[in-house]
Amino acid sequence: MPDVPPAGELAALRARAAELEERLAARDAQLEAAQARLAELAEQIEELRRRLGRDSSTSSRPPSSDDPYTKKPRDRSLRRKSGRGPGKQPGAQSSTLRQSPDPDDRVECWPVACGACGADLSGAAATGMQKRQVFEAAPPPPMVTEYRVVIKSCPPAGR
Repeated sequence: MPDVPPAGELAALRARAAELEERLAARDAQLEAAQARLAELAEQIEELRRRLGRDSSTSSRPPSSDDPYTKKPRDRSLRRKSGRGPGKQPGAQSSTLRQSPDPDDRVECWPVACGACGADLSGAAATGMQKRQVFEAAPPPPMVTEYRVVIKSCPPAGR
């Protein structure tokens, strides 16, 4: 038969066991309270993360309220770069508006003075002419005005 402790020791052991059970119950209560607080804080963190991730595309806020430093631009286009530059491609047929042989109006522009020295060019001989035509998109057919710019040489300046 096992040794049985005396009655005084047995009472002390029972008291010690009751005290340890009370401490254990208190620790269990503290643990439950800490776990409840932890779950509450985790919920709060999740809510704050959800709020932080909101911008004008995921809420009813206007685009001007978005932070310009943290917003990542979205690439919404599914188009890919073709490698070609803008405008007419090499080898493609060109289309140019040709000058009209008989314009509706002609305007001649004569130089009055030399642009370099300011000398009078009224008696100087004409050395060339440049023609430019302006097409007015009036009711069809378009109205064509031809501007003829006379080129003169300045004897004193040599230009």
